Amino acid sequence: MNRISIFEVIRLFNKNKFSGIDFHERSISIAVIRMERGLPVVQDVGRYEMKENILNGSHLSKNELLLTALKDALDTKRLVKKVHLAIPTQNILVRKITSLPDIGENELAKILQFQIGENIHLPFENPIYDFVKIGSLLPSKKGEYLADHPGWEENNDELSLDELAKGIEQHIEGPKSELLLFATSKDFSHDLSEVCKSSGLRPISAEIRGLALQRLLMYVHPNWLNETEMILDVSENSIDIHIFKENWIVFSRMMSFTQNDYFSAEHQDNLMFDEDLLQVSRSQMEIAAARDVGMDRYEDAYLNQIVLEIERAQNFFRYSMNERETEFKRIIVTGDNASQIFEPLKQRMETERLVRIDFSSILANNFTDQRLLDSCSVAIGLAIRGNY
Repeated sequence: MNRISIFEVIRLFNKNKFSGIDFHERSISIAVIRMERGLPVVQDVGRYEMKENILNGSHLSKNELLLTALKDALDTKRLVKKVHLAIPTQNILVRKITSLPDIGENELAKILQFQIGENIHLPFENPIYDFVKIGSLLPSKKGEYLADHPGWEENNDELSLDELAKGIEQHIEGPKSELLLFATSKDFSHDLSEVCKSSGLRPISAEIRGLALQRLLMYVHPNWLNETEMILDVSENSIDIHIFKENWIVFSRMMSFTQNDYFSAEHQDNLMFDEDLLQVSRSQMEIAAARDVGMDRYEDAYLNQIVLEIERAQNFFRYSMNERETEFKRIIVTGDNASQIFEPLKQRMETERLVRIDFSSILANNFTDQRLLDSCSVAIGLAIRGNY
């Protein structure tokens, strides 16, 4: 029998292990999974809080803080070297394009290369992009156009030249390609990769959060995202909203919350009164009551903001993407504050079907840190990508 060194055992044990890292403004979420017979098993999850912001808009800041955290996670076996990275949602763009002709992807790539910067604006100084063709759109038939625009043919002498041109164009145009365009900053992606390499990690890929969550759901809820559905990734200071239509991501956006606009309970600490020491107990009771009122108002404002952002995203999807009759099958809630907001949000949005992710089918037998699963859902979805 051949002898196997301890190093060979460790190497074999780690061969099918992969990490995922999700970067936030002031923290990172991490996950390690092991692929067993082609199925993911979550080994570990965790969060590292930073003393200062590590993200500053479209740039990394305080690289040394991030580098220290990554080295510590690697040294303490909280991460394995093969890692997938999440591009923060505020640093990506997802856009549906329906203006290009219905041709093959190679030809579309050439047209896009010309269009980017000319007719298609990307909000990055040095962008990188990719696209996928998800279908073809046939031109409207004359009867359909007239049904949508009653009186057009009879009253076309009263229409403006622009309106006439638009009506005629609908008849003579050929089929169009339906594309999803994904873009981000090349400089930001490079900086993210380099700081990970400096820590000893080996980045395999970088992708948007919404796609990582989709991959996670493929294993734990394979029937989700087949229709029009929304994922909310909620934290205290922001919310990521991803909209999927028939398994294609068509909307992805991050909205920050301005907490200064809220009535924060923390401000009630200034209500101390020391005029009469005999009234200390009474004052403390008043302060506690004021703090409770403040917290209720803060949570109420926080929930109102979340509901507002959900409705804005739904309206944008329906009216900007010509999906006016579309209803959302479900809203999937995850993220740092999922446990805190799920039930109150469910009560506020009675007409919507709100659900949470059940991770139980992919957890290792000895896994115990369930409270962090929603906080690390993106990192888990990243790690599940494996060698690809």
